[in-house]
Order: sequence, then C-alpha cells, then structure tokens
Amino acid sequence: MSQFTMHVTNNLHGGGAERLLTNLITQQSSAGRACVVCLHAEGVFRPTLEAAGVEVIGLGVKRWRDAPGGLLRFARLIRRRRPAVVQGWMYHANVFAFLALGLAGRRGTRLVWGIYNSDIYGNQSTRRNLGGLGKLLSPYVYGVVYNAGQARDFHRSFGFREPRSLVIPNCLDTRKFRRDPALRTPVRRELSVPEDAVLVLTVARVDPMKDWAGVLEAVRDLPGVVTVGVGKGTDELPRQPNFVGLGWREDVQRLLSAADVFLIASAFGEGTSVALAEAMSCGLPSVVTDVGGNGTFVGEAGIVVPPRQPASVRAALLRLARDARLRERMGRAASARVSAGHSAVEVAAMLEAFTQSAGGAA
Repeated sequence: MSQFTMHVTNNLHGGGAERLLTNLITQQSSAGRACVVCLHAEGVFRPTLEAAGVEVIGLGVKRWRDAPGGLLRFARLIRRRRPAVVQGWMYHANVFAFLALGLAGRRGTRLVWGIYNSDIYGNQSTRRNLGGLGKLLSPYVYGVVYNAGQARDFHRSFGFREPRSLVIPNCLDTRKFRRDPALRTPVRRELSVPEDAVLVLTVARVDPMKDWAGVLEAVRDLPGVVTVGVGKGTDELPRQPNFVGLGWREDVQRLLSAADVFLIASAFGEGTSVALAEAMSCGLPSVVTDVGGNGTFVGEAGIVVPPRQPASVRAALLRLARDARLRERMGRAASARVSAGHSAVEVAAMLEAFTQSAGGAA
C-alpha cells in the first residue's frame, strides 16, 4: 500500500503549482492515501480534488495574525493523522510545514519541499524573505522536489543545501489534453473568431511574472491573428483590437482545440509551465520566452525567444502565422514530446521512490 502523504499549499487558486498538485493526486489510483492541507482552502481546484475523493483541509490562515493558531491546528493534525510524508508546495507552505512538523514532534515523518520557480529576485519582498528563510532551513529537510533543472540550479546558487533533490516533469492527464477537431468551429463561433484567422492562445494569470504588458504589445495589430488570453484577471486587461481576455476558464482543453499557436511570454520566475505541457499535449506549436525550463522543454516543438522582448515574440508569432506547414511539424513534435514520461502515475511513482529511498539524487 502506498504511504499516506499530506500535501501542504497556500491555496488552491489556478496557478501552475496548484494545477500540478491537482493533476498529480487526482490521476493516482491511491488518491485516498493523500490529503491536501491549505493555509486557506478557497480555490478553483478544491471541487476537482474532492470529486476524486481527496480530503481538503483548510487551516483558516488568511492573514499573518492567523498563523500561530494555524500552526497549532496543523501540528495537532499531524500528530493525529501520522503521515509518512509531509510535502510542501512553494515557499509559504514549505516554511509553514517545517514549523508545524517541528511542533508536532513527528521525527518519523519525512518533510519534502516543493519549489516550482526558477528565481525569486523578481517576486514580492515577502516571497524573497521566505526564500531566504528556506535557504537557512533547507539542510534540515528530507529533500526538495523541483520541476525544472534550472530551478534547482538557481536555488543551489542562492544557497539552498538540501540533503537530496529530485527534478520531476510536469504531469497531466494526456487522455484529456488531446485536440478535438470537432470543437474548432463551435468554439471559434463562441469567441467570434473567424475560421480563417490564426488563433494564438495564452494561459496565464495577470501577474508581473507573466509580462502581460509585453504580450499585449507583441500581439497588437498582428495581421490575420486573434489572440485569446485565459487566466485570472485577463478579462480586466485593457481592450485592443484582435485580443480577447476571458478570465479564468475551466474548459482549457476546448480552447486549445480551437487554437493554432500557444504563447507563454514570462519575464522571470518560471520552473516549467504546466499550461505549456497541456498545450503541447494538444499538438500546438508554441512561442515561449527562455525563462526557467520552458525553452528546454519546448525544444524543436516551438520557437524560443528572449524574455522582455515583445518584438521577438511578435516576429516568432508572425513566422508561425504565415507557415501552416511549420505549425503542423512543430505540433507533431509537441505531442510526441509530452506523451513520454508525463503521466501522473509515472511522476507519482518517482516521488514515492524518492521519499522512501535511503539516499536520493544529489
């Protein structure tokens, strides 16, 4: 029987780490052997987890002043449930799990941290401070899981000294994320996108890391191209011709089936994008900035450009828009690249072997 694991996350909003967590747990046959503890439980992925039989527990930590009570509740939960592994997801949850496990006195429980971004310098000061605290605490955890080699390299250079580490690929349900040609026309009709237009889809919340100002500049007045933005806050972006912001959507696979090109133009901080893996699984060629592991992951299945250079993004999009054969060739390479090694079952097996091993990857 698989070991009981407590996953700890700040929230279940629609970010990449939260999506990866949800994909990982819901696609496992042993979903009942895991629970998710949230500092506060609100978020779009909670219904998906609960529908799969995964218990979601909220600690009610919505402000810093709530943290002491949340820590005590979490420590009591650890003592009562006696997990084999407590696995944190990103800096807030990593540090919180470290403190709660110490309060619980559970020396037999292994603490694994998860880090899914490639730098912290561009982020808010709170996250930078938590990253600095993580550096000091890292020698005392069992290990750290990253989703890109670039993320591990950065954190090692920053001063992280975990005893062991593991780099995992993003996992997803590749059976779900397949292009459905029958959806192309009805979805485009819903979005008022002409059938002969090249539809560029980008999935990213509105956040400085995602460089939406650069995206809007890059796609402005692209001939024959309509760009559709999906993610929290995209429905509030400034209006411009041939750009549609939809906000948060749960039907991303439908939208991918209507698209011709995928775009992710992050300025900093990415590990490897889960949304990118989903688009590639649907056979879409991509334009990505060379941030974190995205450029390496795309390989020959897309065009890689420097970050914070809207002109380079624009040129890459134009090249794909004008060359249907190139889009088709890169799309085939994309789906082939994702089909190997990205199932949740395979990634879960990697994680379980890592947390049960006496050693681990250095």
